Amino acid sequence: MVKISVEFLILEILVLLIYIISITKNKLTTGGANSALIVGTIISICGYEYMMILLGFFASSIKATDIHKKIKTNLLGQSYFKDKKRNSIQVLSKSFFPTIISLIIYYFYNGKLHLFNNNNNKIIKFLYGIYIGFFESANADTWASELGINSKENPILLLKFKKVPKGINGAISLYGTICSILGGLFISIISVFCSLFRDFYFINFIYFDFYFIFFKVVFLGMIIGFIGSFIDSILGETVQITYYDEKKKCVVEKSEIDNMENIKIYGRDILDNSQVNLITGIVTSILSGFLFVLFI
Repeated sequence: MVKISVEFLILEILVLLIYIISITKNKLTTGGANSALIVGTIISICGYEYMMILLGFFASSIKATDIHKKIKTNLLGQSYFKDKKRNSIQVLSKSFFPTIISLIIYYFYNGKLHLFNNNNNKIIKFLYGIYIGFFESANADTWASELGINSKENPILLLKFKKVPKGINGAISLYGTICSILGGLFISIISVFCSLFRDFYFINFIYFDFYFIFFKVVFLGMIIGFIGSFIDSILGETVQITYYDEKKKCVVEKSEIDNMENIKIYGRDILDNSQVNLITGIVTSILSGFLFVLFI
């Protein structure tokens, strides 16, 4: 049974505010906002440190998408500008798995577990590593794909080692890779500082052990961000299709194609973007869990 605490009520108010803003600012569809509301409510049960990781991912992803829209509008003009809102499938592809993990943590350990109160329990470390790792991977992918368009050089396909236009699924650039590493780093820093203020663990600032854990978590965050982006790129190149309009000089949806003569096709139509995101997140987060057990 869920205990209604002051902390949970405050977090629920925050979730409701985000729900309202996401609809009024056209960031999410109604279905996407409803999904986010459910996810936020469930994760809030585990405590604010879990919620802040989710919020950090959501806020930074929205900001990265806004930057991407501005860059693309400047490059291609308003006629090619697509103001798309995230739907429920897109929301859940980047939050469903860690939501399940948070439920497991709450059911077996009553939530509120973090970096400094795990009692060196390997199962707790594994679960917490999965939770953090999923959002590190998801944030890394978002930052790389949304901000990578700002690269001055065209990206390359990893398996073919061939330069392709910007926006092609699976293509990477040095700039985009750095963005992915920083995306993972961002989430790991949030996890450390939120854990610090649970049960006044901020007093550990004076101990060497704190800094040792801090740098290990931050370093792992960067590694997980890079690995997540790498896996996503391999899947994007091999099992996800991309339609590139050579006349308009941009990636287009299949429904927007008027003349196939102008279209160059990359990849295969096996998985869509949400499925790739989910698979990448699950694989990377499980790897993160094992790395937490080994090194944290």
